[in-house]
Amino acid sequence: MLNKKLIFVFLVLTFVVIIFAEQSIKNTQVTVYNDNLGLVRQIRTLDLKKGMSEIRIEGVSAKIDPTSVHLIFPKQAKKVEILEQNFLYDLVSSYKIFEKYTGETIAYRLENGNEITGQLLNVDGSKLILKLPEGGIRIASTKTILDYEFPSLPEGLILKPTLQWLLDSKYKGSTDAELSYLTEGMSWHAEYVMILEENERDFLLSSWISLDNNSGATYENAKMKLVAGTIHRAPVRSRALMERETQLSPPLAKGRGFKERELFDYHLYDLQRPVTIKDREIKQVALFDEVSASAVKFYIFSNFANSGSEKPLSVYLRIDNSKSNNLGFPLPEGVVRIFKKDIDKTLQLIGEDRISHTSKDDTLHLEIGKAFDVKGKRVIKERTKVSKRSEKVSVEIKIFNRKNKNIKVELHESHSGDWFVKNASHNYIKKSNSLLVFPIDLKANQTITVNYTFQKKW
Repeated sequence: MLNKKLIFVFLVLTFVVIIFAEQSIKNTQVTVYNDNLGLVRQIRTLDLKKGMSEIRIEGVSAKIDPTSVHLIFPKQAKKVEILEQNFLYDLVSSYKIFEKYTGETIAYRLENGNEITGQLLNVDGSKLILKLPEGGIRIASTKTILDYEFPSLPEGLILKPTLQWLLDSKYKGSTDAELSYLTEGMSWHAEYVMILEENERDFLLSSWISLDNNSGATYENAKMKLVAGTIHRAPVRSRALMERETQLSPPLAKGRGFKERELFDYHLYDLQRPVTIKDREIKQVALFDEVSASAVKFYIFSNFANSGSEKPLSVYLRIDNSKSNNLGFPLPEGVVRIFKKDIDKTLQLIGEDRISHTSKDDTLHLEIGKAFDVKGKRVIKERTKVSKRSEKVSVEIKIFNRKNKNIKVELHESHSGDWFVKNASHNYIKKSNSLLVFPIDLKANQTITVNYTFQKKW
């Protein structure tokens, strides 16, 4: 009698699925935002009955925001009234079954073959307490139990997250229903691959988007849209998200790739073909066609005004995101991995950096790494008291270029408070009240010395 194991329970569950009528999904659209948010819209065919009735749609996201659910019947809007809406999420699990059967009769079989029946009093994961038919109490280790048997599936447990509505309908028959809701567990980011040519100036750039779906649902043949930007979320989880699309701008990619357009103050990327977005899957899709552009390589020696240092310089690439550089379109936030062609034409990783959302005509600064053959040394040569609340500081900065190539260097001096430069051996740019920059060109195997004096007060 007790050789059915837990399969008996699953047979009951399968029967429960049958009592839910399957709804035909005609169209699915998924819009994914950067910050753990997705907007799901589906058109389904539902069978309605006249009068009061209950309909259920199962298989929705497990991380749905129930307050954002919106269901309409476009063709029967005046004939169907929605009275109640519920989100059912009490999913089947062994813990739930034991919880529902506390105080009820169950049966289990031990490793030695003995079959035990009794009233379940408690189970804590390692011990099971049963009241036997003859009145005794039995405490068994769950490690010694092979399987359990329950008379039926406890009422209220479901297989999948389910939405339920109570309707009052004047229409009978099949009709289209448009369902939309917000869900957590969905996000995306861009990943870029840059292949730098031997001249360390020209490069090829391609991009992929990576969509991470942990919403608890699969979306078959969905139209996928991605929104780049940070939308403001209401602190109270009660909101309606309205999507306003503006005039199309030139597409980034041709054919079945993404088309980019503005969406309010954000950018929207619209994939031109349907895709299946599976639960617990990271899907990668090409964002735009490979483009050829150029960059400027330079080095930065960055220091605080009141301290000395000796260290290698940081290597950067400066890229103009402009049409004249074969770019000039919005670049979503993501990681850029930079490769360089070796002499045997193989690709070697030389660095990676993360970019923020970058508008057209903005400038990208990619940090590649630390230089092996370009070093800097900063020394404070003299401090002179000018007054009780003022001093004069003389600085010496040396840059050693041990490469057999000419290089461009920027000396970044971080200042604070009220200060000004009294004199300097080289031209400089005061970028802000906190940053002083010396642009320097060094020839191959050259060492250069920069001296300057600044005065500050506090």
